[in-house]
Amino acid sequence: MMQQYLLEIVRQKWRLFSIILFLLLLNVILMVVVSAYQLPSLADLQSKWSNLRRQAANVGKYDAVTLYQQGLVDLEKLKARIPEKRQFARVLSDLLEAASNSAVEIGSISYKPVKIKDEPLLSYQLSFPVTGSYAAVKSYLSDLQKNPELLVVDMVNFSNSDLFIEKVVMNLQITVYLREGA
Repeated sequence: MMQQYLLEIVRQKWRLFSIILFLLLLNVILMVVVSAYQLPSLADLQSKWSNLRRQAANVGKYDAVTLYQQGLVDLEKLKARIPEKRQFARVLSDLLEAASNSAVEIGSISYKPVKIKDEPLLSYQLSFPVTGSYAAVKSYLSDLQKNPELLVVDMVNFSNSDLFIEKVVMNLQITVYLREGA
């Protein structure tokens, strides 16, 4: 009697059972393809990738003499980017010109010179507000980052007092490094 029920169910649902059987067969075939072809290929590619990473990590390693010489060259490049103290007015002028090119307004600039201990350098810590549209303020900040002198953006603070007008105020604190001397 149980066999008759099963046969009747199979007779009525033969399409469903054939679809299930087809899907099971397809699943088995895909498992064979993955395990026989893709897994070994994946293991081979992972091995090649690991070897390439190992080679890339070793490319930058030099002996101590080469590293020292490269460090000296890098220090000379850094020193060349530091203007002399007498060029402070030009550096400020460059900051104001960049503001003009970015269509922002700069408020009053306050600065405080600080002598750097054991080095012939001065750091001028500048603080000033920059006002304009968000895009213009962002453009000005990008221009500061591209500045060829040794200029560090220490702090940025954005504010917008009116939700309906796009007038962003960016309070900036930057440090400009200058060489002592003439």
